[in-house]
Amino acid sequence: MTQLDKARSSVQAAQSDKLFAGPLIRWQALTVGERFVCTNIVLLPIWWVLGVYEYMPLLLLLGVAGYEWRCYGKVRLKQPSLPVVASFVFGIYVIVQRLFLLTRVLGGVKEAVVFSFCPACWLWYIQSNNIRIRLEVVAWALTVSVMQMLGLWFLLQFAIPESMLLPPPPTLLALLTGDTVPRGETGSLNALLPYTPRTLFGAEQNRFSMFFCFPEFFGLVAGFIGIVALDIKNRFWSWLLLLACVVLIFLSATRAVWVALPIVVILRYLFKNSGNLWTPPIIFALAAIASFTILSVPPAGNLVLEQFTHSATAIDQARAGSTATRLEIYKQTWQAFTENPLWGHGLLPERAEGASPIRIGSHSVILGELLYLKGLVGTVIFMFFWVSLLISFYQTRVGRPLTGFCAWFLYTLVSPTMAVAYTMPASQLLLVLCAAMGRPKLKPGLSKSRSPKQASPKVCNLYVNS
Repeated sequence: MTQLDKARSSVQAAQSDKLFAGPLIRWQALTVGERFVCTNIVLLPIWWVLGVYEYMPLLLLLGVAGYEWRCYGKVRLKQPSLPVVASFVFGIYVIVQRLFLLTRVLGGVKEAVVFSFCPACWLWYIQSNNIRIRLEVVAWALTVSVMQMLGLWFLLQFAIPESMLLPPPPTLLALLTGDTVPRGETGSLNALLPYTPRTLFGAEQNRFSMFFCFPEFFGLVAGFIGIVALDIKNRFWSWLLLLACVVLIFLSATRAVWVALPIVVILRYLFKNSGNLWTPPIIFALAAIASFTILSVPPAGNLVLEQFTHSATAIDQARAGSTATRLEIYKQTWQAFTENPLWGHGLLPERAEGASPIRIGSHSVILGELLYLKGLVGTVIFMFFWVSLLISFYQTRVGRPLTGFCAWFLYTLVSPTMAVAYTMPASQLLLVLCAAMGRPKLKPGLSKSRSPKQASPKVCNLYVNS
């Protein structure tokens, strides 16, 4: 049997295989892209130990570029879409802004590459090659990741003493570079800090970050996994994974996700039932009945008000003092923004008065990372990219789950009070993953127009996305 016949028989066998064999996924039934995504999600603890979260989008992008060059002799790209162009423009603006303000130009280049150029290249590559990753594959890999988080939590509770984290052990990259002093208030990119002990950095309580460096990013990831869980067709699997994500969100003590996730779930229900003629009237009727009952029936109104007050108090007391500190930061950040509203300040400045050691411009994407640092010009460019990304999700909605829409709204809702919603490099990969989710059309990796003699030995994948 020739090599071409072997490849064809392997293709037919993989097409006939089911995706799962009990609780395990069948590796032979996955496309190359699905194997790539599945492997990197399952190996997230390894990325954490290596300490390369900050460079994860760039390293993975270089790996894909090397694969493309080896198999095809080039990186296959088509005309970039509007979100890709907008993201590139935003990165160029960051560099120009630093030149204009004469502040850390090299730092601006690094920020542009990691925060703008890499996501743009990822989105460009996915759209050019029509990459599709099945939701079931992503959900399975994320389920394994959730099991890893719960297992780490169990070890931290019953096996690993707190003394092992004082001081927190450095990552491998930190050891190689000599940068072994933890950076940050509740987490660090250069230290293996799965949770913030009360005795470290003066924290009010233990806030878990697992292997995601920061509790806020950990809470965002847990919320994203909860959104993916809602699209799983197996109801038992879906609800079990969602329940686990709720537990993880509480472990992270990330209040923004606590508030945003229920809103996203409601919006998802509206999206899913938008084609039902009776859905809008029923929703508005229920809202009218609830409003009339609360406003017109005193016992019902008092009960709702009491429950809302207790919930707000409980959320605030979960991290005592944090709300007052944030309000002071936002107040001083807004005052500083008005001093240079057009171009922004470019860098985080001195510590906020009365809120030390937290800086002005922190704890918010909109107010800090955009308005204060990038100014109105940079904010408009980024908003243009952000809206065009949502439009792109809508235009390619056929055959896709609702995860992309829901993730977009989750990021939008948490961005006023969370800085890592977009600035954390690994968080951008979640949005890129949403752009790739869908049902792929599988076909043999060898083109039908090419004869066996013309078939290149460089074609190393049995399936490609059409």
